[in-house]
Formats: sequence, structure tokens, C-alpha cells
Amino acid sequence: MSEKMNQALAFLREKYGCPAGEIVNGNAGPELVLPDGKKIRLLPWRVERRFVELKKIIDGKTLEDVSTFRFASFSAGGDPVKTAARELDLAAYLADSPIRRIFAVRSGDAACNILARFANGMSASVECGSKLPAGADPMDRHEIIARRGVASDRTVDTQVPQSSIYEWTDKGLTTFTDVDTELFGLPNDQIWIVRAAFAVLMKAELGPVWNQAAADMEKYAAAIVKSDADNKPVTL
Repeated sequence: MSEKMNQALAFLREKYGCPAGEIVNGNAGPELVLPDGKKIRLLPWRVERRFVELKKIIDGKTLEDVSTFRFASFSAGGDPVKTAARELDLAAYLADSPIRRIFAVRSGDAACNILARFANGMSASVECGSKLPAGADPMDRHEIIARRGVASDRTVDTQVPQSSIYEWTDKGLTTFTDVDTELFGLPNDQIWIVRAAFAVLMKAELGPVWNQAAADMEKYAAAIVKSDADNKPVTL
């Protein structure tokens, strides 16, 4: 997996003339290793196009006085706590504010629901589950509620993510959705990892920011577990 992603990263590096780096599989997720040995945790959701556009909508004041982030993420397997920590990082990135308070309720390794408060007064609700049928594609939805305006990464009233092309044959249904014309052929999740590595190489100051965000995610995960165990909010 890393070999194909590094080949794609090398293509972008050659095309745009950016410094060297290699994608590796770290203990907590994909990392970028620089020639001097420094490691940077990659946060691919921060460069995913739909979230980049949501960030622009917030920063450009298209939404006036954002108050709440309402996120949901469901998958076939995985750890809901880690998923929730990732969703909280995404919310903190969009809100441009650190999280100060977390209240969480868990159902074993099946589900996790969270309420969070940011330093700037915004709030977030996050629902995560890991019990979709085996082989099912992940399903998620990210909605932003403001005093004036609402934004979402899904079409209104859409529950299941849509694909660009649907092909019905005697073998069943096949769908296709390409998200990057330069990295055609890679699975979508790998494309965003490559794009995250490329973003760090092109903008070195992202490195310490992302490493700090990764450390904060560990704190979020610990707070989620503690809040559920103590049945009360945890202040960060």
C-alpha cells in the first residue's frame, strides 16, 4: 500500500517541485518521514475536498455565527472511540478552536455518542458506530448549523453517500466515484493520504500543527473513555 502511495507522491513532487518525504504506516496511522528523520502524523481528512470547501464556507462568512457541528460516522468494524477522536479533530479544525469539554456515552465497541464544547463557544455532537454489515462502505454526514445558514457535505435528505457513476450488469451493481484527476487509479482513502503528505511537503509549517493535533486526538480519546466511565463531562 505504501509503495503505491509513495509512487503517487513522487509524481506530485516531480510535477510541482517540492521537498522529499516518504509515507509510512505508523502505529497510530499514516505518517510522513522527512529526510532528516522527523515524522509527521498525516491527517487526511483535513485535505479532503468536501471538508476543505466547508472550511471555506465558514472562514468566508457564508455561514453567519456558526454554533453547532453535527457529525455522524458509521463503519463495518473499527474503534468508535478512535473514529470519534478523528471527528472531533475535524470539528476543531473547522471551528478553528480547541475543544475544552467532552461528555461521552459508549455502548462497548459498538457505538459512541459525544457532546463537546469549544473554547470559542461553539459546540459539537458526534455519533459513531462500528456495526454496519461486513463489507459495507462507511457512511458519514457532516452538518454545520449557524445563526444564519446551514451547510453539509451531503445532499439535502441524503442518507447514503452518492456515487458519480452507477453501472447495472448481470453481475449486479458497480459504482464509480473519482475524486482526484492527478491520482487516478488509487482508492479514495489512499488519495487523501497522498494529498495530506503533499500538503505537508508544500507547506512545512503544517508539520508541528498536525503533530499537535494528533496529540490532541489522543487526549480526546482518553477523555471519551473517562467521561463514559465516570458518567460526567471531562474538562481538557
